Amino acid sequence: MTDFSAARAIADTVLYEGYLLFPYTASTRKNQMRWQFGVVVPLAYEAAGTGEHGEQQTDILFEPSGAAPAVDVLVRFLHVVARTVEAAQFDGGFREVPSLTVDGTTHVTFDETRERDVALTLQTSPRAQEDVSFNFEGERLIELLHASDGTVAGRVVRECLPLAGVLRATAAPVDGAPLLYRLRVRLENHSGIVAGRERAGVLRTAFVSAHTLLGARDGTFLSPIDPPPYAGGATAALENRHTWPVLVGDAQLDPQRAAIVLSSPIVLSDFPQVAAQTAEAHDGTEIDELLRLGVLGLSDAERAEARATDPRARAIVERAERFDAAEHARIHSAALEAMDAPAPQSMVVNGITVAAGSSVRLQPKRRADAWDMFLAGKTATVRKVHQDLEGKWYAAVTIDDDPASDLHEWYGRAFFYEPDEIEPLGPAS
Repeated sequence: MTDFSAARAIADTVLYEGYLLFPYTASTRKNQMRWQFGVVVPLAYEAAGTGEHGEQQTDILFEPSGAAPAVDVLVRFLHVVARTVEAAQFDGGFREVPSLTVDGTTHVTFDETRERDVALTLQTSPRAQEDVSFNFEGERLIELLHASDGTVAGRVVRECLPLAGVLRATAAPVDGAPLLYRLRVRLENHSGIVAGRERAGVLRTAFVSAHTLLGARDGTFLSPIDPPPYAGGATAALENRHTWPVLVGDAQLDPQRAAIVLSSPIVLSDFPQVAAQTAEAHDGTEIDELLRLGVLGLSDAERAEARATDPRARAIVERAERFDAAEHARIHSAALEAMDAPAPQSMVVNGITVAAGSSVRLQPKRRADAWDMFLAGKTATVRKVHQDLEGKWYAAVTIDDDPASDLHEWYGRAFFYEPDEIEPLGPAS
């Protein structure tokens, strides 16, 4: 199996995105609707017209380069575990409660998860196919909660329901390109459904935060965002469903090919990276400093509840409490250096200097939103050149045939494109 360690940090971020949101307490309303990404429900539930989907499909182009080309497939997801706290009764029974404090330690009724992996290897050849059926058994575990005098004060019951599914990988030559294969990986949820339509119940037999890692042997994957010219037509025919494949690795080696792919329910760019200053916070769309300062702003009671909610929430709270001026400086070291640098006035694209006033033609490649489709091929005027804190360059442009372009320039609105997404139409004026 391919060593996926280069992609593991990014994949783990995807796996736990939305696992538990700030302020990390079980009573918070937003934590009653967890796991918004990568939820694959049972096919029977999808068939009932719920709007949820029971499958994920990754399509990507694979280019063999050796005698024994093959692809390793690793699917990862979370299996929901219902954690129920029960208080001991005088009759010897137990009663479910929202929380129970035993000798100063609070236990909260909340859902946990377990990580699940499903793997296969596909030997790449015409009409190659490999199927894996998998089953994860349900189980019920009981942890007794003893008081200091030895009596049983309550118990924690952890229960997960059975999961079943099929992972299928196929490879087929691309028409007109015999040395190029279309690789398709499909994940289906064949689990039973829970009675009732409440989403919390549905999640108990869902694959949560599902994503796929692909590793190439004797070959490479082609970028679906920026493919080589000869693969443009085949790339346009790919059918990705509920997931988005991107290249992982070093873009400096080859910006259009890589040996590892992460297919994620969260839209990413090729060669994503987790910043060295980032800490696990389960909300990758937020700024780390703001989350840490937000935790420090919680009341003592809220922080106590967060600690009791989940071991991961406890770790976040304790890390925030250690947050000091030195840590703040470490997180912002790159930003502080960038703030001392003068703003760029121009950049070079295809040997031509691009600056404010330059005329360019837009050739969007990132497919970040619908505007990229509407503006492809349009001519635009560069209003300013920018460089972000990670060193990436951008041209801020307004569209020439937009009757409101003067207004956009007046109040500072612009579209941002990277150098390989613009074609200079002449030297800067």
